Amino acid sequence: MLSPRHVFEDNIRPSDLLLKVFRLLEHDALSTEEALIHSLRDLVKAEKDESLLVISNSIFLGLIRELAEVPPAAIKRSALCNLLRQAIVTASTALETYLPMLLRENLPEVIRLRGRDFVPKKDKEIENQFKTLTFALDEVVRVLVDPDPFFVANKLISSLSFNYLSGKRGIHVTGMLLALDNPLNLIAKQLDRDEEELKKTLDATKTRRNDIVHRADRSQDDPTGPAQEIGYPWAKQAVETIRVVCLALDDLVAKRMKELKEATAAQPQGAA
Repeated sequence: MLSPRHVFEDNIRPSDLLLKVFRLLEHDALSTEEALIHSLRDLVKAEKDESLLVISNSIFLGLIRELAEVPPAAIKRSALCNLLRQAIVTASTALETYLPMLLRENLPEVIRLRGRDFVPKKDKEIENQFKTLTFALDEVVRVLVDPDPFFVANKLISSLSFNYLSGKRGIHVTGMLLALDNPLNLIAKQLDRDEEELKKTLDATKTRRNDIVHRADRSQDDPTGPAQEIGYPWAKQAVETIRVVCLALDDLVAKRMKELKEATAAQPQGAA
């Protein structure tokens, strides 16, 4: 079975590809240099009346032939920006898939090792996340008679299906449930980044993802206006932030799980 980290890395890889394709195809205008077009026409043995589109930038030289049926408008910069938007959506989905998987793998063990202390105390995000969670009478009896960490963990995780874990809140809730005190602060220290800047980037990425998915990248403040501008540096930063945050969280959880197991093993036999 693949680990949550492995699945996350697989899921975010298409974002990398989309960013790279954008960089390859990025151009202000199609090349009209006659000598270059003539050389390429000879190279591919194209007929004199065949329409050729030539893209040229500092890292890529590309030729699109007529049979590809790609109109110039399809590779304008404004159209290519959709690759950046899709990269953000894909990376955000990778995060939303990763967090529940991380909980499924580790939360039962945290509950087993910490008992009722696994519930973070006085944390508003946790309270808001699970304020609608209820246990039926038979479930309460089951917990009282035969406490089962897997049952409690699955009950908590299943409730997340109705309230996705995403952005800084999702990372905070996941980390707190897995016994990390102030997860985003720990992640920021691990990455040597400012915590507030990290939170701001995660929130901006989440907001932009929602704008793209629900309003064709129009701002929530102006849903009937034009699509928002987007550039490669911003999209690259958003994808990379999601990547390094998840990798840092994965390392922190692995370290914390090891600490909990060692602390439990060091307790005298029969100790509470």
